[in-house]
Amino acid sequence: MKDNSQCLRRLDMPLMALAVAMHTTGAVAQQDGPQAMETVVVTAQASNARSDLERQRNANKVVAVQTSDAIGELPDANVTEALQRMPGVFIARDQGEGRFVGVRGIDPNLNASTINGISLPAPETDSRAVALDVIPSDLLASLEVFKTLTPDMSADSIGGAIEIKSLNALDYDDSQYKFSAENSYSSLQEENSPKLAASMTHVFALSGDRRLGVALAASHQKRHFGSENIETDGRWEHFTAVDGSTGIGAREIEQRDYTITRERTGIAANFDLDLGSDASLYLHSLYSDFADEEIRQRNSWKLDAQRDVPESISDNSAEWEEAALEKSLKDRREQQEILSVVFGGEHYFDLWNFSFALGYSHAEETEPHRRDTTFVLEPLRLGYVEAGKTPRMAVDSKGLEKVLDPASYQLDELVIEDNDTEDGELSLRLDFSREFEWAGNPSTIQFGLHERQRKKQGDLNATIYEGFAGDYTLADFARNNIDYHLDTFGPGINAGSLNRFINNNLADFALDEAETALSSARDYTMWEDISALYVMNTVDLQRSQWVFGVRYEYTDFTAEGVRVVESEEPIPQAEPIAEGVYASAVDYRRDYGLFFPSVNFRFDYNDNIVLRAAYSESLSRPSFGYLNPSPAEIEYDEGELKVEAGNPGLQPYQSRNLDFSAEYYADQLGMFSVGLFHKQIDHFIVLSDVSSTADFSQYVGTLPVEEAEVLQPINGDSARIGGVELAWTRGFDSGFLLRANATLTDSHARLGLGADRQRSDSISLPSQADVVGNFVVGYERDAFSLRLSAAFRGERLLEVDLEDAAGDRYEDDHLQLDFSARYRFENGLQLTFTGVNLTDEPYYVHSGGFNGQYEEYGPTYALGLSYRGFY
Repeated sequence: MKDNSQCLRRLDMPLMALAVAMHTTGAVAQQDGPQAMETVVVTAQASNARSDLERQRNANKVVAVQTSDAIGELPDANVTEALQRMPGVFIARDQGEGRFVGVRGIDPNLNASTINGISLPAPETDSRAVALDVIPSDLLASLEVFKTLTPDMSADSIGGAIEIKSLNALDYDDSQYKFSAENSYSSLQEENSPKLAASMTHVFALSGDRRLGVALAASHQKRHFGSENIETDGRWEHFTAVDGSTGIGAREIEQRDYTITRERTGIAANFDLDLGSDASLYLHSLYSDFADEEIRQRNSWKLDAQRDVPESISDNSAEWEEAALEKSLKDRREQQEILSVVFGGEHYFDLWNFSFALGYSHAEETEPHRRDTTFVLEPLRLGYVEAGKTPRMAVDSKGLEKVLDPASYQLDELVIEDNDTEDGELSLRLDFSREFEWAGNPSTIQFGLHERQRKKQGDLNATIYEGFAGDYTLADFARNNIDYHLDTFGPGINAGSLNRFINNNLADFALDEAETALSSARDYTMWEDISALYVMNTVDLQRSQWVFGVRYEYTDFTAEGVRVVESEEPIPQAEPIAEGVYASAVDYRRDYGLFFPSVNFRFDYNDNIVLRAAYSESLSRPSFGYLNPSPAEIEYDEGELKVEAGNPGLQPYQSRNLDFSAEYYADQLGMFSVGLFHKQIDHFIVLSDVSSTADFSQYVGTLPVEEAEVLQPINGDSARIGGVELAWTRGFDSGFLLRANATLTDSHARLGLGADRQRSDSISLPSQADVVGNFVVGYERDAFSLRLSAAFRGERLLEVDLEDAAGDRYEDDHLQLDFSARYRFENGLQLTFTGVNLTDEPYYVHSGGFNGQYEEYGPTYALGLSYRGFY
């Protein structure tokens, strides 16, 4: 085989006040008389660690806790990044920032999130998991991750239940206020980003022993950053080239350069009214606004634009004839809003306690006037001369001049989108409890009613233009060559001049009616009403505690959507909405009721050792993307059918969970724990080709189908997850604080494939990481504080290729180092320096060792100043 590098040319040519003593030096000063003074070393880091551990120790279930001051010690800009420091927790990142949270290595979609006791909706179109990065960490009082459940908690959690609590003035002895200002610097983009935050708590004394606590907090950040990316569109597959050579190659590779501005604004307003010893009322509210402006420059190397096989190939290079190179610009602003309001109270009636909470939460994601514009250059002789993590693209000498000349690229397509997704929930909790004695032991019986009514809807609109009343090229809208470190990118597209051109000439563009109809008719609405009843008993024995009971949840699910078919033949019982495009309504409803027993046992073996055991049953409802009644694609052509659709009939994951743990708490600051867990999951969900069992008439009526490919999520066989969880904390008289945790997980799931498939039916659970770990070294002496943290997540399976396991996509392991240094002045000022992603850890997805996606972000550094005062 000839060496492709000779035919192709590389393109890279031309704090709060301290109040608790955490450890002593051992020095004692003797006095005349009975008094003796201990020399005490007090550090904020140790104080916060002790507070977190005490709450964990006293809990009636397996839980990890982080309070607001502990969160503030690390460079975590949002809730997601703060959670990653907790045992068993990992985060899924977007553009280097943490977005979604996984517990015990399990898919973030299998967790539940609440804020101030109210479920959080998801603004994203497909997801049930909430991207917690929209909530600034400055608004928090504490974070709790529950790994076992009690009957008074929602059963909708297999991985874990995340509870976010915002500020409460009655939690503080003094009225206080805090202001902070920060500037961060992105080394990759060489951009500065300001941030401001303020909070205030005050307690008003009313008549008698009544008190009103008011807590207000606000945060605003406008962050400028970006990333560089190279990724493969599609899978790497085996080819036999024209010249007879064989190898593994890709049909399309993309180079991407992102310039991003993310703006976060968060406001919390909490009012707590203490009416004395027998009653209280509260109103808690939180509003978060998250705007993401993204300019994406992209080169799409469409190697198979005209030919199905390359001219020549090896496992590290390929050369294609009549290929195409597209340059495109995505210009979009995505805005997400979350509003959570809860009004509740508690009242004691002799032996009875009654509490209620009425909540409303709403999330919305809008994407107005998004514009994707494409310029194309073809035909060309293109390929790559290096595969691996970052393929190196190449072009023959004849085409090199064209590739670098903006006038060679013709304006080909414009897509304008206006998308809106809303997710809202109204909830009510009524809880009753009564204390009594059971066999001479203190006991509490508790029961209640929980009602949740949720509505999620999507309005998707795309207008596609392919004729532009003129011979326009990239030269009319070009900008300088893109600064792209992964390879040579060439000229980019000027967003300003392109938008002015579109605004002035839009009326003259030719509309592609068929593609516009296909892209804009897939709106959907889903309703999910959940009614729950529970009964729970807590029994306190001399050195142990039992919490047991059962919960019943009834789910009523309704979905409405549109089935849109692209076909040259009329589709029976469907309305034509454009030439070759037919639509029909989809309505679906199902309901189910399930019981969820649970028991949590805690035994205080001695003053230092706590043993725990728990059994619970839980569920996770399918993601809304999987339940979507509007198919993403239906294409019919002369007996050939291709479908990609959701499945509103999916059953939820159901899990039986078993936990054991032992926790050792030292007399001074120290803790070591080991836990074992096992989960048996039924109705595991997998995306599968269901062509052999699908009812084709739902898509094309009575039209004949000779060959079909129908991809749809289905309930597969069972899955299991087991693992061990380790956590260690140790404080030293020298001022050092060490914290380490690791979760080792193993999973097994069956795809439920037919016997005719070549690949193995057994896989690890998708999105599950085998290893999750954190290590923190802290040092504090007098007014000076340092923290160095490492967060590790092991490799995890992201996508399953149903035909060939070599095509499965894996996210590579990720190790990120972060650093913070603080100096506290006596007047209440604090100076902070932080560094995030110090080693420039990339995001890497691979398939059989070949590139799936490789992205770099660079380190980010920040300098901040804060002031805390009391009044």
